Amino acid sequence: MDFELSKEQREIQGRAGAFVEEVCRPLEATWGVSDYEVPHDVFMNVVRKFREYGFRGLAVPKEAGGQGLGTVAKCLVYEEIVKSPVMHGLLATWSGFLDPHPALHDAPEWQKETYLYPILKEDKFYHINISEPGAGSDAAGIATTAVRDGDTYIINGIKRWAPPPNHPGITPKYLLCYAVTDASKGYEGISLFLVDYPNPGVKVLREYETMAPGTYLGRSCDYEYKNCVVPAKNLLGHEGMGFRYMMDQLNRNRTVIGARLGGTARWAQAQAVKRAKERITFGEPLAERQAVQWMLAESEMDVEQIRLMAYKTAWMLDKGLDARKEAAMVKCFAPVAACRVIDRAIQIHGGLGVLKENRFGQLYFQSRIAQIAEGSTEVMKMTIAREALRSYA
Repeated sequence: MDFELSKEQREIQGRAGAFVEEVCRPLEATWGVSDYEVPHDVFMNVVRKFREYGFRGLAVPKEAGGQGLGTVAKCLVYEEIVKSPVMHGLLATWSGFLDPHPALHDAPEWQKETYLYPILKEDKFYHINISEPGAGSDAAGIATTAVRDGDTYIINGIKRWAPPPNHPGITPKYLLCYAVTDASKGYEGISLFLVDYPNPGVKVLREYETMAPGTYLGRSCDYEYKNCVVPAKNLLGHEGMGFRYMMDQLNRNRTVIGARLGGTARWAQAQAVKRAKERITFGEPLAERQAVQWMLAESEMDVEQIRLMAYKTAWMLDKGLDARKEAAMVKCFAPVAACRVIDRAIQIHGGLGVLKENRFGQLYFQSRIAQIAEGSTEVMKMTIAREALRSYA
């Protein structure tokens, strides 16, 4: 078993470190706790720099216009960049995390030119429309319909938990909408559509602000599809393959989320260690107290477990192996462990830990939301148990 990174992986990790030092550090003193409060020109400069440093399409195959470096490389970048508070909200790097859908890799050239390359080569974004008021982690239960009408599909339904389109830096070029094309086939009747945006058949019904304001998870909205006309050629892949496409993308996303949470936990642990060494109580540094040492030891174990699970899963994905169980384990464990690490860091900081400016609250709630987003902890346990029952049979 070899844990050594390849030359290419070390290079991308070093480049991510350079991005932190050269782009992010100079902005830390003025970057607000909320990404939404950052001046538009400053925000977009970070978006451009993220692309210029080569972090778009890391895991996208070269033949599809990406870099072909795999999920491990992508994990390395997202673990590294959260060393700077400028990247804690991750709004400016959203398009890099949310690579174009894998089904676009083998799509017709016109779809690649319209929906793949702009996300990889330009400062463009797209939003995913999966969840609904009645279907969250039970993604197979979506009710939005897409009815074929000649050379078009007519989509009707409400999608929830997608970023709002009104932030100047992340206005979507298109929406990736999952809809039912054949209700009689269950999850095999779900298909996937590329919906151009703005679109007269799509409107925002309501916006929400979550417990992690200022982050990519901080704001959400409901999109209403009302007799939305989509050209039949905008079907992505094949009818009835939508659920499989969904799982393919989610497994990759869950793995990178795990690596990012590992980086978040490492940042919180670094702050806790620094504070424990500096803070003198009753004549001694906190670092000399056994209670504090045990907190640091437990956090160190949590950080290491997140990283090992995330990188093993990323390696499996890069090898083309079935990583459903492993991706579910990463997604189940990492958010909970990261919350534990951040909570201990807050405790070690005492009163300073609850100050908004110290950003622990932002990171805690972002990690807490990750216990729900892209598959809740409980549903991940169902997946893990199902795979365990199969493998030990």
